[in-house]
Order: sequence, then C-alpha cells, then structure tokens
Amino acid sequence: MSNIALSSQRSWPGLAQFGRSLTRVMLGIGVVLQVRRERRELLGLDEKILKDIGFNRGDAHAEANRSFWDVPVDRLRM
Repeated sequence: MSNIALSSQRSWPGLAQFGRSLTRVMLGIGVVLQVRRERRELLGLDEKILKDIGFNRGDAHAEANRSFWDVPVDRLRM
C-alpha cells in the first residue's frame, strides 16, 4: 500500500509546489480584500475618530478610492 502512495507522489513532483503557490495566491487575495474593506470603512468614521487616527475626511476619501491592488508591501508578507 505504501508503495502505491510513494509512486503516486513521485509522479507529481511539482504538485506540492503548486499547492504552496496556490495557497499564497489565495492568502494574497484575502489580504487585498481585507485592505479594501478597511479602506471603505474609513468613510463611515466620524470626524473625531478620523482625527484620532491622523486622517481628515479628504484623506479618508483618497484612501478609500485607492486601487484594490495598491496594498502596502508589509501587508502582503506571509
């Protein structure tokens, strides 16, 4: 039985690498979507909270309207 499992693993040497790559892509998409949600949530904050985090209404609009692929590099590190 173990011979069958070993032989099937040898016939797909790139499968593990493909799985890792696919996982990284999926995690990256999740991060991109999370950053997009966070940027949109800025628009719902009131002026006092925006001021507390160093933003004003114009900054919040500019941040919320950034392209979805424009994600800080440190957020993409996995």
